[in-house]
Amino acid sequence: MDITPQEENMIKALREAALPPLFVLIRIRNDVSNDTKNVEKSRRDDVVKTLEKYIGPLWEDYHEGKNSQAKE
Repeated sequence: MDITPQEENMIKALREAALPPLFVLIRIRNDVSNDTKNVEKSRRDDVVKTLEKYIGPLWEDYHEGKNSQAKE
């Protein structure tokens, strides 16, 4: 999958902000999903599906870690 210059710049900016990876993935997913002007629908759907594959396990890990901290 090729990354557009706009996508590359967005990824660099989020990395430089030192944000948690889960937040970055969710943010990119939402931005791509809502970008009806710059990203064609088929590409948007492919990117969103790919990102959701990575977000799902991280989201579960996040909640498991949060629940275990609450128990302590």
